Amino acid sequence: GISILHSSYLHTKTPCEVILKIPGGQPQTVAGKIIRCEHIQGRVHEIGIKFTKQISTKDLLGLDPLNEAYSLERVEPSRLHGSVLIVTASDFDRELLLMFLEDTNLAVNTADSIENAVARAQKGCDLIISDYYLGGETGPDLIRALQAAGSDMPVVVLIPDKTEKVLDEIREARAAGVLSKPTTKDRLLQALGEFLHADGDGGPLYSSLASNDSAYPLLCKFLTDIPRMALTLEQAVRDNDAAACSKIIRTLSGTASPLGFPSVSTLALAADRKLTDGTLKGASPEIRALILACRRMKAKPAA
Repeated sequence: GISILHSSYLHTKTPCEVILKIPGGQPQTVAGKIIRCEHIQGRVHEIGIKFTKQISTKDLLGLDPLNEAYSLERVEPSRLHGSVLIVTASDFDRELLLMFLEDTNLAVNTADSIENAVARAQKGCDLIISDYYLGGETGPDLIRALQAAGSDMPVVVLIPDKTEKVLDEIREARAAGVLSKPTTKDRLLQALGEFLHADGDGGPLYSSLASNDSAYPLLCKFLTDIPRMALTLEQAVRDNDAAACSKIIRTLSGTASPLGFPSVSTLALAADRKLTDGTLKGASPEIRALILACRRMKAKPAA
């Protein structure tokens, strides 16, 4: 839902529509119902509106966890449930993160190497928080090792700097998000809340393709190409290269749906419509949503 300031009293249970104006994108009308009206002062009232359907804050605003853009402003520690694996070679960093999570209801495990992390992840966890530097290896090395072991849980990487080289490496490895070091308790809880009880963009986006489908053999190759395509698309946006963007977007619009990702084809078609004039002007939100979806794509059928 949403909370707004209004110049008059509104009765609870009144149906309403909210027009969300997204910078650089098309306004979206969302249906809802008044659930709260509190007088502030004078004619000013605070109105609480509950939407009739769940919306994705990240899709609407183009928020990217790989740019540390998380949709939850504040996360109550006691509301965090689930299991988290912390992977760091530094005893100090490990103790600091554990201290930040003392007030949560999380089951927290730790690992000091990629080998130990993969072994513990295979026993089950909801989210992994990994340091970028893991002795002689890195967070992206951990993600690739997890993928090779068949684990697809989201990984948030703690990074010492946000250079394009480091971020591109993390994107290519298909990390779920990043946090800059030194991080704070509030920032860590924001990231945890995003993947443990937000609107779901951190989790995997599974192919609906059945294993006996004639197109299934193409799925593995397609998913192998997806990280490179997402990275190339993001670079094309940075370079303002509309032609390169269009080439990748049209490939995705035509191939994603037959391989079990109809929502990705829908996002690609929406981005393609915005590129009809041959420029990137106004198309950034749609392209960003498409890039985020590409990073979530997995082969495992949904349960």
